[in-house]
Amino acid sequence: MVDSKETSEFSEKTEAFSQSEILARFRDDRREREELQLALTSTVSLDSLVIPPDEDIRILFRPPRGRPVSPGSLENCRWLALRAEVAGKDQAQHKVLAVTQTSRDIKFSVRIPGMLWCELYYDPASDKLILVNRSNAPFILSRASTTASGDNEEYEVNPGFNKDVFPGTWRIRFYNSDVLDFRILEKKPSLFRIPSIDSSTSCQLVRKRSYVGDEEDENSSNKKPRASEDSEIKKEDTDIKEDGVIMFLPAKTKPLVLPSLAGEKKELVSANGRRELVASDGNLLQIQPDETVQVTGGELDEYTLTKKSDIASSSLSSVFTADHSNVPDGVIVVKVLKTRTPATVNNTAMESRNVIHQADVWLRELQYQEKLQHKSIVRLYGGDARFLSLYMEHVDARDLGSKGMWRRMNDRFAGDRSDAKRIVRDIASALQYIHGRGLVHNDIKPANILYSRERGAVLCDLGLSTHARDPPSIGGTPWYIPPEFIALKQRGAPSDVWALGVTMLYVMGKIAFPDARGNRAHPQHLHWLIAKVHPNPRDRNPQPSAVKHMQQWLGEVNMARAQLDTRDDQERLVYDMLSPNPNQRITMREIVARVHDQIPEE
Repeated sequence: MVDSKETSEFSEKTEAFSQSEILARFRDDRREREELQLALTSTVSLDSLVIPPDEDIRILFRPPRGRPVSPGSLENCRWLALRAEVAGKDQAQHKVLAVTQTSRDIKFSVRIPGMLWCELYYDPASDKLILVNRSNAPFILSRASTTASGDNEEYEVNPGFNKDVFPGTWRIRFYNSDVLDFRILEKKPSLFRIPSIDSSTSCQLVRKRSYVGDEEDENSSNKKPRASEDSEIKKEDTDIKEDGVIMFLPAKTKPLVLPSLAGEKKELVSANGRRELVASDGNLLQIQPDETVQVTGGELDEYTLTKKSDIASSSLSSVFTADHSNVPDGVIVVKVLKTRTPATVNNTAMESRNVIHQADVWLRELQYQEKLQHKSIVRLYGGDARFLSLYMEHVDARDLGSKGMWRRMNDRFAGDRSDAKRIVRDIASALQYIHGRGLVHNDIKPANILYSRERGAVLCDLGLSTHARDPPSIGGTPWYIPPEFIALKQRGAPSDVWALGVTMLYVMGKIAFPDARGNRAHPQHLHWLIAKVHPNPRDRNPQPSAVKHMQQWLGEVNMARAQLDTRDDQERLVYDMLSPNPNQRITMREIVARVHDQIPEE
């Protein structure tokens, strides 16, 4: 493609080019072709290339011979010209593609059309990456670096399978032909603990320029304008888009060359002198109350977090409040997904699968929730893929299952009839908004509804959300799964209606808190795994009791439904939510219309 200035220059020149002009243009063209050929045919090991100390690079790629490159993101993939460790300054540089993990990247994809498609997931808890073969055929993965033991590591990776790749250079081979070399680098610290400073001591953050390439445009910016918060989310916008991908295309494609980008880092400066930031272990899960950390980069640019207090912790996530330097109100809720669980200890394969699963959950929740703007849905400010963290609005309210607030010691709801009306009105409105955008929540329950009489009810935790057109989810909480899941393995918007109906049985005092039945010490203990209702035929641990237990619970729900007074508007509404036939079940739009007649919006 020729820009307008160059086009104008050609159109205005009517006389023939001189011999010297022709030779100059020929030399320039030949030099460009020679440089590209050098980049494509270089035999220097990627391990030998010297990385500038300030470059925060996770992966280096050497393009296959004769195949230009089409990067999918200008923010995380760029060309770098590097020299070999033993080369002098007068030696040729080697062009490689450098990939940096941004705050939105859980993985990086590489494609050679018709041959290779693989994904490299970042592990937030270590320097390794997890390679997943998305191709239709197996390939050979071998370590091109010299290992300490001298052994040649070589693995066959079948389609759909994954393999851990540690720092060093690796090679992918198809049918005895080498197709791609890439190098994994250790992570640079992105999390720094800030030493405590006397409150009377003023301090500021000073930016330091890091290594830049030979050509740098100080006025250039790679930031994309933030979408208007008032804009409506379109159905196609809810599709999960890949966060990073490069494609090695056929030789006829014109190569796309990207500029080298500059990075920054910060140091803490106090009135009494410079105080260096202390590099942390890169794990937000280790922050203690009242401790402050500085994060470099991130979805909210560079920011500071000061942990306040823990809210909840499970095997899957940790939730706590914190002061955030870039949020106007300061206090936010931080949710950090865990990739290491007791079940993954001493089980490397399970651990890697859990990293992939949790990373996909993080990305889905971020992309689904960040465009949802509704007063009864917790607002998402952003997130950071490097820690699998999400930064959300702090709602000054407790969830409906919180003991001592909305749940009595006997597991009964502590509110009254007016609370029930307010809760169903607010949550139905939020779910109608979500369903109208083609999404299903999949985990409606008391613990995911925050409530105060001042704010009303607010829906949270969209980590299990899916598109209505997606295959049925096996996520969620057993006691809120609809009956059609047993016979038809069917879920969707009607399943959210059913789950809200079960929640309202609890809120209206018709049943005790359902989740309490999962406690083994409960006198009526009842629990099952959703995935075991329709187990994989090859499952070594089938659980036929799952269907039996689910049917037992549904029988209890139907009994509570039968005792509702259908002459009462509120109880009739819940009765219609719990229709066993999803085709006869009331829709969320109908619920909102009926609730609005009973209790108009304020």
